[in-house]
Amino acid sequence: MNRIRNLKVTVFGGTGFLGRHLIKHLCDNECIVKVPTRNVAKGYFLQPLGDVGQINLIKFNLNDKIKLKNIIKNSDIVINLIGILYEKKKNDFLEVHYNFVKQIADNIKLYKKSFIQISSLGVNRDKNSLYSKSKFSADEYIKKNLKNFIIVRPSLIFGPEDNFFNKFANMSLFSPSLPLVMGGKTKFQPIYVEDVCKGIMAILKKNIKNKVFEFGGPGIFTFKELMQVLLKVINRKRLLIYIPKKLAILMAKFFQILPKPLLTVDQIKLLENDNLVLENKYNLEYLDINPIAFELVIPDYLKRFKKY
Repeated sequence: MNRIRNLKVTVFGGTGFLGRHLIKHLCDNECIVKVPTRNVAKGYFLQPLGDVGQINLIKFNLNDKIKLKNIIKNSDIVINLIGILYEKKKNDFLEVHYNFVKQIADNIKLYKKSFIQISSLGVNRDKNSLYSKSKFSADEYIKKNLKNFIIVRPSLIFGPEDNFFNKFANMSLFSPSLPLVMGGKTKFQPIYVEDVCKGIMAILKKNIKNKVFEFGGPGIFTFKELMQVLLKVINRKRLLIYIPKKLAILMAKFFQILPKPLLTVDQIKLLENDNLVLENKYNLEYLDINPIAFELVIPDYLKRFKKY
């Protein structure tokens, strides 16, 4: 028996990288999916993922408190995937990662709904980054105020549309080198986007409540090792250049001026801490999921960057 069949699931951030994969899983399990988005036309690509009428795109902006209330009122489960990697203006992290999540949580509490918040691995350990502090504050608010919640903290998520391996593979096409900020010593546990989705679906199906999960892949790699594997996969030789912290900060201050910065000062602060699953029993193993190694997946979707 499928206990989540016909459930009305709202996915904030559904048009993003993780969102498109999660919505396919929800549709395969016969959920009714609502996707609030600023630009409905840009979300049309989601429609083929479900049957006719199964995916409903709703025009919405983060400041519309009345529409937010109505959306949550008419949902069974709310999943928030919204996150930003850099600020376009001051306090963007606070507005998007904390204030908006607080609004969702308050309405979840009012209407007694279920809430799944996708946070980020390590936000409870990183005290310097504004990104982490805003995410962690939201997690703490959820834990203190809700009775039916799940918080998922994934490590670096990879997959066909990711903004990590694709970005550096693309950079290798025109640059003779790739940067290693602070020597590229930061450790990660890359996790496949499909494994993140399987984890979320398992939580829904098992009706698990009031837990904080940490999702990571089967292997631990330094940033430098990730770049080495990437270059091997696409068959390109590039210098890996050590960038000291002070120089990285100077570079980041320049990049922050760009519309889509390659690096920010806040991201450098994130790189000061390893991005690993620590002693938390609530993980993929707890859900009986065996994650796939990134080395087995990236060759398939990075073919377009490969030198033959």
